[in-house]
Amino acid sequence: MNTQAVAKIVLSALICCSSIHAQATTYSNVGTIGTAISSLGAPDTTSYGETFTSLGGVLQDFTFYATSGARGNVGLTIAAWDGSKAIGPALYTSSPIAYTGGSQLLGANGINLTLEANAKYIAYLTVAGITNPISSVTMLGSTGDGGLAGNFVYLNSGGKNPLDLNQAWDTYYVSNLTYTANITAAVPEPETYGMLLAGLGLLGFVARRKNKST
Repeated sequence: MNTQAVAKIVLSALICCSSIHAQATTYSNVGTIGTAISSLGAPDTTSYGETFTSLGGVLQDFTFYATSGARGNVGLTIAAWDGSKAIGPALYTSSPIAYTGGSQLLGANGINLTLEANAKYIAYLTVAGITNPISSVTMLGSTGDGGLAGNFVYLNSGGKNPLDLNQAWDTYYVSNLTYTANITAAVPEPETYGMLLAGLGLLGFVARRKNKST
């Protein structure tokens, strides 16, 4: 095998690894906007959520869409879903998200949560444990699940943390909350990097042999 051939193999491996890191899929039901849903916040409904079935990968961000309401703070939580309720402990909890009223995106970036394939989760906005919480907030609904096979659920827990309760969440006639989520492919297995390093070593070996023969 000559130096050029080995170089092509190594280059292909590098491209493959970089594409795994960079590849992201956007899931969203913004294109199927439905009826608005109200009212989220204190002293109204404590938590609004969207259940979803993971295809695997790493969840980078999750965003919901508010249309109106009183200013305040809200949190985003990601947790496992057992078919009727959120299961603790929380897999991700955001810092308080400031809502300034009117139309605004409510969500978090940099979640970086590894999802198991075919597992069920819930992403939900909540005022449980939040200082200066939002009130009377209307959220945008949707008629589609955005490709993640789930639905809108809510829980009026009187400000208590849903994960501390053994309480089923309720469904609504509006099937889904409008959301957008980005999921990247999983990080390559260690053996992938091993193959890449072996290829680089082989490239150096062939180059040294070529230099000795000239």
